[in-house]
Amino acid sequence: MKKLSVVFAFALLSTTLVAISSTQASAAPTLTTCTNLVTGKTLVLRSADAQCRTHLGSALWIQEKSDSPSRTGVGYATMTVCSSKNSFFSYQLIKDACPKFQVTTNYWRTVAAPATPVIEAASARGHDSAALFIKPTTSALSAPVLYYLVTDIGRGEVRRVTPGNLGHLNISGLSSESTYTFTIAAVNVDGSSAASLATPVIRTGTAPVVSTNTPAVVAAPAFTISSSAETKTVNSAIDGYTIDAGGGGTVASYSISPAAPAGLTFSTSTGLLSGTPTSVASATAYAITATNASGSATRTFTLTVTAIVYTVGQTGPGGGKIFYVAPSPFACGPTRAATCTYLEAAPSGWNGGADPTRSWATNVNSNQTTSVTGAVSTAIGSGYQNSLAIVAQTGNVATTSAAVLAREYQTTVSATTYSDWHLPSKDELNQLCKWQRGVPWTSDATVCSGGTLNSDFSVNAYWSSSQNSANTVWLQTFSNGNQSNLGTKATLSFYVRPIRAG
Repeated sequence: MKKLSVVFAFALLSTTLVAISSTQASAAPTLTTCTNLVTGKTLVLRSADAQCRTHLGSALWIQEKSDSPSRTGVGYATMTVCSSKNSFFSYQLIKDACPKFQVTTNYWRTVAAPATPVIEAASARGHDSAALFIKPTTSALSAPVLYYLVTDIGRGEVRRVTPGNLGHLNISGLSSESTYTFTIAAVNVDGSSAASLATPVIRTGTAPVVSTNTPAVVAAPAFTISSSAETKTVNSAIDGYTIDAGGGGTVASYSISPAAPAGLTFSTSTGLLSGTPTSVASATAYAITATNASGSATRTFTLTVTAIVYTVGQTGPGGGKIFYVAPSPFACGPTRAATCTYLEAAPSGWNGGADPTRSWATNVNSNQTTSVTGAVSTAIGSGYQNSLAIVAQTGNVATTSAAVLAREYQTTVSATTYSDWHLPSKDELNQLCKWQRGVPWTSDATVCSGGTLNSDFSVNAYWSSSQNSANTVWLQTFSNGNQSNLGTKATLSFYVRPIRAG
């Protein structure tokens, strides 16, 4: 038989019981106190709280009025509360008498134990609990019920139960397939009610059968990959690897570390790495890990992505022709912070026909006294930077500026758009002249001379993006390779062929 220990103690408030024969007046309560039934300590409910805490019993008090007749008789309690006269301090203390510097307020209330509870219904809840439904009380004389004492008649056990949100009592910890009969008594700050009538016999249900089957132990993953390393050129799809996971338990998921590089995709369900790398990278070891509930296993795949090595005359990535391959990488890009290895010329007919002619810049003429900022470099790799500086000048448009026209040219090859075409610098234009005349490269410094003119180009002069002085610009005549500089840049027109570096 189960044993239940119940602590049950009652403590009256630190108030004075007054013998008063009249019943409680209909005046509304003006003060609430909260009492610990174990220690007997009583406090005034704080204004910040909505009600007493669940382990404290509440009592409602009515303020005594100065013109009220004195109450004598059994059934009432009086209480003196002291508070501050200073509005900046807020407190309420229960005392026998208040000192002169405090405000004295007297209260009274009816003292009455709860009415005997009436059990409207009782039923088992599954195999180990029961619910007792109590008829709501309409008495306004007694303080609110704090808890109920539930007595198991057959076993002599008493337990303290707090009512649930719906007003019923849940009794847990019962034995399955057993019978129970209960009585209940209500408890408040003033005492305990008489015990209720006994409930009908309650029989709990059968406990569910708990499975004792031990789940099968899943083996940790074990797998192999068909290839542990691969080297590919940038913008070429990788071959990747296949996975054989037949040597261990079922794999729940795969992971990769570090993350897959740009252009590649990793599948967490298959563990495969696939796609096309879009940037050059040195040998990188990727840890492929298979995981399930019992453990994990890891294999390593090393991928190296190299730059494409072009040769002069090949079709470049932008769809033009490679006309220059550097003996060593050179600075390039919009700020010359990047590194390039080749130069590519736009194909013949890039503008819908023969190479067009344009003035160098709309707002630059022979009266200029200062150069266009950032457009004075002649080195290989500086044409992009020069062109951006020219385009940034106010008033330059494609119809009147060679650099703007070159920058507006774009190509899309294999879903990749190339928008870095530009007007070549002086030295870049010299390498283009060598290639179009078929002159063998001996050094970057050798000026274009000899050979046979390629029919894809005009025999006349082409603009570079390099200024020689405030009002002169370098250009090159492809019929003989001569480099010269001319002024009156806003009125003279020469040919345009965009290039790009990569």
